[in-house]
Amino acid sequence: MVKLRAFESLSHRSIRVCTVLVAFLLVATACGSEDASDTTAATAVRAETTTTTSATTTTSAPPATDEHDHEHEEDDHEHEDEHEEDDHEHEDEHEEDDHEHEDEPMTLTVTDGSGREITLDSPAERVLCVQDNCTDLTSDLGIVPVAQHRGDGWGSAAAYYGDGAAEIPVLGDRMSVEEVAQFEPDLIIGRVGEEEVRDALEVVAPVYLVDIGGVETLKEGWMDVGVLTGRQEEAAAAIARFDANVAALSADLPAGAVDTRVAVGFGDTNWMIWDSSSFCEFLHSEGAGTCAFPDQGESEYGSPDSEFSWEFIVETDPEVWVMITWPGSARYDTVTQEVWLQTTAHREGRVCEEDSAGSFGHGLLMLQWAYQCYLNAGWPAIYDHPGALSVWMPAG
Repeated sequence: MVKLRAFESLSHRSIRVCTVLVAFLLVATACGSEDASDTTAATAVRAETTTTTSATTTTSAPPATDEHDHEHEEDDHEHEDEHEEDDHEHEDEHEEDDHEHEDEPMTLTVTDGSGREITLDSPAERVLCVQDNCTDLTSDLGIVPVAQHRGDGWGSAAAYYGDGAAEIPVLGDRMSVEEVAQFEPDLIIGRVGEEEVRDALEVVAPVYLVDIGGVETLKEGWMDVGVLTGRQEEAAAAIARFDANVAALSADLPAGAVDTRVAVGFGDTNWMIWDSSSFCEFLHSEGAGTCAFPDQGESEYGSPDSEFSWEFIVETDPEVWVMITWPGSARYDTVTQEVWLQTTAHREGRVCEEDSAGSFGHGLLMLQWAYQCYLNAGWPAIYDHPGALSVWMPAG
């Protein structure tokens, strides 16, 4: 049926050509050998098989398609190899970059309280203090300075380092560049307002000035020095301790505490009122009291520190006194001025005597100690005396 349909589709001219070919084949067959019929049959079978195979091959997939697939496979392998090579190249580049960064020297850079940039090639190991507030900072971070400012004369070093304070060399009141240089410091710490000291000493080592103007600037100083000495964790822990202690104390404040009239000053004959102290700002921000300041011009120590008059005391009548004292200075029970004796603070015994003078309000340790001392003076039924400063020191 298939062959018939094939012939039916041929033209008349094609049929004539086929007839001639058939006749020719018949003649060739008659002239052949005795096995001709077998050969013809085998030839016909082979021809038929070949035709069928060709048709089957043609019906499935042409050879060109297989070659195309192989080409794609080869291309895919080539692309895969290219990607692998690119990946290896990128990995090698990253490894080279990492090695380059590892080879680069480590630098520690911060901006101090005066706005000056401080850069060290490695964490400072030998820290020197040129102001008492530095002792508060170093002890809070677990650092023992190679030398400190004044020391026993103001009593602060012993409060912070106990018996170990005697082993810390004390700089002279008129320290020189040569004196500082002999301790070979890696870092010198002072406070904002001592730019002239910094300019003289930075030939010895980088000088970081702490801004003591408020709680937040103190915290910044703690964190910066933590970076410069490789003690970031200690600095963060010190700030966390401060915040936790202050929060616990402030939680028990009585109603209206913010309106309490507070006087802060030295306990000697000058009786300076420290309206520049970060302590007064701190008290007010915590809602614990309001410092009273005399309205006077700039003093020899620079505004806004002012020397008060006894008339001011009569008018203000402080409810709580915070006396900044040191060994040998006037104290709560030695003041004999009649006006002083008539103040509410004196009559009711609401006086906090703080013995660190130079560090008062200038460090986080002393600030939280002074806060509880003030609260104990104002509301002794609620707050205990803070005790020795060592209680507030980091453990261990």
